[in-house]
Amino acid sequence: MFIPPHCPNLECRHHQNPDHAGWYRKISPYATRTFGIVPRFLCKSCRRSFSRQTFSIHYYAKKLLDLSYIYHQINAGAGIRNISRDLQVSPRTVSNRIARLARNAILIHQQLVDHLPFAEDFVADGFESFCVSQYFPDNYTLLVGKDSQFVYDVHYATLRRKGRMREDQKRRRARLEKRFRPARGAIETSFRHLMRSLARGTEARLHPLILYTDEKKEYGRSLWKDPVSRRHLFEGRWRHHTVNSQLGRNRQNPLFAVNYMDREIRKDMASHARESVQFARNVNEAMLRMHLYLFDHNCRKPFRIGRSERRRHAEVAGLERRELDRMIRGFFERRFFAHGGRLEGHSGETTLNRRWVTPLKEGQEVVRKHLAA
Repeated sequence: MFIPPHCPNLECRHHQNPDHAGWYRKISPYATRTFGIVPRFLCKSCRRSFSRQTFSIHYYAKKLLDLSYIYHQINAGAGIRNISRDLQVSPRTVSNRIARLARNAILIHQQLVDHLPFAEDFVADGFESFCVSQYFPDNYTLLVGKDSQFVYDVHYATLRRKGRMREDQKRRRARLEKRFRPARGAIETSFRHLMRSLARGTEARLHPLILYTDEKKEYGRSLWKDPVSRRHLFEGRWRHHTVNSQLGRNRQNPLFAVNYMDREIRKDMASHARESVQFARNVNEAMLRMHLYLFDHNCRKPFRIGRSERRRHAEVAGLERRELDRMIRGFFERRFFAHGGRLEGHSGETTLNRRWVTPLKEGQEVVRKHLAA
């Protein structure tokens, strides 16, 4: 028999910790073709009605699909159309299920970050891809643990196409920029968001933190312009070390952790393979897939490939295996909730609310009910 774990209303006092067993009562169930008879309930405090499906990852779904199969395929470089052909559904249905999984991944990731000690040093850098068109390159800025290779946060920035171009390419860029022109200083803004996320996690840290980046000028400017990071640098709590990007990309390089992530993302995600024909068409969808991939990297992929290595990247970053297993339990079945405004100010909130701006896209992004917390 299903017992609702809490009230789904974020503003109800029974949302996080119901204070007694009788906080709800049963009401009339309803019948569905996919799930059979679905029991319904009513919260006695806020009078919000809900059902068993409210707590399921298949919330609002009209067709049951193997989410584990979709998860492993999308993180192994398969395209959305390939998966849709295998499952005999539309590409939009596959994207819908990816968004459901990514929502769980974002909420679990924030729980993980809240429990990590932030005891290691950090590496930050970005890798470039493109969305919609190669005239709109983008930059995914990653904050990675130097020793654990755990990805603490990711942020997004649309850039202006640079480099050598033919005259016809310059004219085409000018025409497209009349419709959409990327914001100036996008990399600085993206990096500043990561630094604020780092500052929140290291408030209780006693020993100095070392942040490694390459010699890109935007990183240094962002650190000294932002009042929070500037204060940490003046007080000696943070130290910023730059590394020449021409150094060999081996384990002796201080930037190894983020270079390793660059390689893994380009290898495993179809939309970021070099000269790919499976490029992203929507920034919000691309960020959902990115968060889903980073969840797989942090929580499921072994820290090192080998029979003797059983730890995950989250464990190396300081989380106990038992706690990790508890947090990710039910990933393919449950619908996770954002308790206590945990996502506020993070890139995951921007992704779930579809607030990233897609070049050339007209009209407002619609937030589906299965993504709303």
